[in-house]
Amino acid sequence: MARLSPSKVRLREGNHMDLSCTTSGVPSPELIWNMVLVSNYEIETSGQISWLRLSNLSSLDHNSKISCTAENIVGEKESSLLLDILFPPKITKLSDAIPDHHWCIPFSVAGNPTPQLQWFLNGEAVTEGVYIMTMIHDVTEREYHGCLQLDSPTHLNNGRYTLVAKNEYGTDQKEVEAHFMRKPWDGTDKEPYYYALSTGAPPDPVDPPEDRVAVYVVVGIAAVAFTGFLLMLVVLKFGGNSKFGIK
Repeated sequence: MARLSPSKVRLREGNHMDLSCTTSGVPSPELIWNMVLVSNYEIETSGQISWLRLSNLSSLDHNSKISCTAENIVGEKESSLLLDILFPPKITKLSDAIPDHHWCIPFSVAGNPTPQLQWFLNGEAVTEGVYIMTMIHDVTEREYHGCLQLDSPTHLNNGRYTLVAKNEYGTDQKEVEAHFMRKPWDGTDKEPYYYALSTGAPPDPVDPPEDRVAVYVVVGIAAVAFTGFLLMLVVLKFGGNSKFGIK
């Protein structure tokens, strides 16, 4: 038999804790501790009782398993627990927006208890709804992975996004720039030039297409008028010398 005491551990990051494991059996079992920890620890054993002394608990050990096993030739018994370490939020990732089925600003946040998340756009709180919402896609031992999902964002959604994560032990925040769509021309800037194709120096500005069309129309009218004028001269010249002409 193996009995771990206490059966639950819920402490803040940085604290200390002693665990004891008591074994019994015939023949006397071997006592084995099993764990992989970042936190500092020491083991002391006396007879069938062993103590695991944890110090400076790390948030990286949240949800880590600690077990003690009593083993002899008859078999083995195990007693275990999961560390419940309380710590303030930490935003471990906030990336540029990526297009998918929807636009997504990916993030990863650690914290215990579960952090409350709030988004801001250019300093103003983002109101979440059908078209903008926080989605959590995966939960690991100590982190929450998700994204701010945007459905068909426009230039009005461009700007600096701030993610604030908060629980009763603290707050963390990070920022990222997101650009979804070019802002439409609002008429405040000078009307842009249209440029001819060139492979050399920067191109000289040319007339806009509508101006070129107007020039072509004027030239065409002038050509028709000139052609008509020439025809009239020919008719007048040769018509006067015709034998059928009127004297």
